[in-house]
Amino acid sequence: MATGSYSLSGFNCRSGFVYLFDKGDPIMNLSIIPRKCLAVTVVLSIMLGLNTSSILFGGEHPGQAIPYAAEEKPRITKEDVAKFAEEYVRTNSKDGVFKHLDTNTGKELELTLDRVHKERLSPIKKDEYFVCADFKGKDGNTYDLDFFVQGSDRSNLRVDTTSIAVHKANGKGNYTWNYNKKKDVWEKKEIVKESPEPTKKEHPGY
Repeated sequence: MATGSYSLSGFNCRSGFVYLFDKGDPIMNLSIIPRKCLAVTVVLSIMLGLNTSSILFGGEHPGQAIPYAAEEKPRITKEDVAKFAEEYVRTNSKDGVFKHLDTNTGKELELTLDRVHKERLSPIKKDEYFVCADFKGKDGNTYDLDFFVQGSDRSNLRVDTTSIAVHKANGKGNYTWNYNKKKDVWEKKEIVKESPEPTKKEHPGY
């Protein structure tokens, strides 16, 4: 059995036992370690563990990898966003009619809300959610409108009014959604009636 010293991160401990790490051998020898050196090993392991944890939880953007504590920021659920979307339509309706200019036809639509599709509601990025809702038109047609809800908590949710668009009229789509990874945004892709693109997603969402 060999006797001598072993080094651990710059610490040098004298011992009458074998080396903790044999020179040239990457495998640790399982042997009795003096108490003092064992204590040093434990302390350094904890320090290294803390450094490793900070690397593992680091996100590409601040706050992305580590969730907010409940007391710091309330959690927004799909139910919260759906209720807000319904309330937005109600408060922006007159005599139960929600008006929207259809840019596909140039006509102003007079609509009543049928339902918000909770199964299609999806968070698409930090503090932004995709919403799809069905409406009945005063003209006898049915319409599927898409829009985005933004906000960091339930108290400051808002609708991006520039995003409201008629996705479908009587079940016929006007566009699909395509995720632009480089820009990190969802973009509309107009449906070409002659050659539809089945690979594109109907709604935003991962």
